[in-house]
Amino acid sequence: YDPGEPPALQTLQAAFVSAVTRQFGTVVLSASFLFVAKTLHLVELVLRWLIGLIRVIPVSLVAMVVGSPVHLADGWSSYTAVYAAFTGKGFFQASRVVTKLLTKHRLMHSPVVSLIRSSMTCYALLMSLIFGYALGLRAVHLLSLHSAMVAILGSVIPFALLQLVTHVLSCAVEALVVCYAVDLELESCHSTDVAQAMSA
Repeated sequence: YDPGEPPALQTLQAAFVSAVTRQFGTVVLSASFLFVAKTLHLVELVLRWLIGLIRVIPVSLVAMVVGSPVHLADGWSSYTAVYAAFTGKGFFQASRVVTKLLTKHRLMHSPVVSLIRSSMTCYALLMSLIFGYALGLRAVHLLSLHSAMVAILGSVIPFALLQLVTHVLSCAVEALVVCYAVDLELESCHSTDVAQAMSA
């Protein structure tokens, strides 16, 4: 603990002011890249499903053509936003530096980060389905005609809210990865536990 460190609330206020003023363009551009990446990911899933049904071309070809750029764009833009927030650099400069930094230390597509993201998404989906199912069962007795709609909305709305929480936690994990990469670059990482966790 650093006694000279500012209070957490002051740090959050400074981060918010920076995000909506001088870093606003970087935030918007990074969010746009993320939106495109998520949309392409959805397209990839739909194409995999359709090709699995009709079996015209190999599914692996779709994964190579669509999946690889999506995976690269997702990690690249999210890490760019984190690095830009840390350093105050512009989007393109931050993306160039952080991509080089993470690639050098083999952290660009860390399996640990992917596992954490997937786990949080699965937990969010499971909790949403359970909540929607419980609401649907209760609605059968009260609103028998609309119980299915209640169950669907009871699953979709909590999932959207939980995804917001998981996205915030994912950003925190990405911030830790960037900090770890910076520590490796400066040779100031003295904990073997961190290295073991990130290389798991």
